[in-house]
Amino acid sequence: MTAPTEDADTTHSDAAPRVVPTRVFGLELELPEHGTGARAARRAVAVDPAPVVEAPSPEGPSREGPSREWVLAFAAALAVCAVLAAALAFVGVQTLRESSTGRRVTSADPTEPGFEALLDPTPTLLVVHQSQGQLRAAAVVALANGDSGGAVLLLPPSVEVGDGVDAAPLSVTYAFGSTPEVLRGAGEAIAGVGVQELVELDAARWAELVAPVAPLRLQNPDELDDFPPGEVLLGADDVGAWLEATRPGESELAALYRQQLFWEAWVEAVKSSDDPASVPGELDSGIGRFVRGLAAGPLRVEAIPVSESLDAAGATTFEVDRTALRDIITDLVPFPTGTALAPRTRVRLLDGTGDRTLVERVAPAVVSADSTILVVGNADAFDYRTTQIRYHQPSQRAAAERLQQALGVGKVVEDVRPIDAFDVTIVLGTDT
Repeated sequence: MTAPTEDADTTHSDAAPRVVPTRVFGLELELPEHGTGARAARRAVAVDPAPVVEAPSPEGPSREGPSREWVLAFAAALAVCAVLAAALAFVGVQTLRESSTGRRVTSADPTEPGFEALLDPTPTLLVVHQSQGQLRAAAVVALANGDSGGAVLLLPPSVEVGDGVDAAPLSVTYAFGSTPEVLRGAGEAIAGVGVQELVELDAARWAELVAPVAPLRLQNPDELDDFPPGEVLLGADDVGAWLEATRPGESELAALYRQQLFWEAWVEAVKSSDDPASVPGELDSGIGRFVRGLAAGPLRVEAIPVSESLDAAGATTFEVDRTALRDIITDLVPFPTGTALAPRTRVRLLDGTGDRTLVERVAPAVVSADSTILVVGNADAFDYRTTQIRYHQPSQRAAAERLQQALGVGKVVEDVRPIDAFDVTIVLGTDT
């Protein structure tokens, strides 16, 4: 490691990054070996200015305009280009986001200056339980690195989607707009993180999922019509009724505790089972992958923090406590993605000191500042004394200042270049 010599705040460009798939900085990193995905990966970390495009000649075509045949031919060509572009984009995104084979782009050493790689986001799944067309329960499930453990964030049906006068309970959103995209977007808006997958379950599907490890043993804290207090052996056919059970006048938050007991008992039963088919379904996606992943390591189940109130009609609603959620979400979803309904500042996080543990230690503070880390790696040198928080568009200065406050060190630097892959670059110095 090169010993710090002088403050290099204005002399380093950290250009020409090199990328490689591996597990470094304690983080999961993936990149494709070649092809469209590899080219997309290189573009994702490129920082070179865009080429200058010359203005067209003032001498244009005649005023008569193009012929009908020309217009049809142009439209056909444009349609073909659009299809090809969509196909290439799909292949590139799928290769980057779904590859798990650790294929290489270069042989760059993660210990060298200039190394960079895309960060694999935390896998997330929205689980929705419905009965007779009504939303009964919902949860956001997230997996830890390597699908080894994870977390479940429980959502009450009456939690509000959105803020202010436009807010509506999740149950209402389900009743009037229960398409997969609408539901996934609602889950993202509530949890404040991107949701990659969605599964909708009813009582029959729950019975199929739980049957291999049923009955589940748990302690019922409440007097319910079909379930007496005390130890309960929950059969596969009872799961739907358990998740829907309520007592007269009780809050939905009380039902969330019983849902927590179910998730804990189910995951523990899967963990203790020797049956390779302990969870029906696919191994690499959907509820099958996620429950197996939860059972492969530590489990945390939390109810989303909310404040309870009454709407104009006297119905109980729950508003998300964003401050409290921000405090726990980095533990539940360590590397979230941002979406239109859950926007996050896109960050490129680089080590400028040579300390290979620094990026991993600082990452939670970055994520807690409403950010998502897209790229991790090393700066162009390891002699940075002062941490730099560089913003690449004037509109991102406020985000850079927010990140500086979260880190508690460094200085905000204007680095306005035509970079659209990320909003802010953080180069960590020895002041971190």
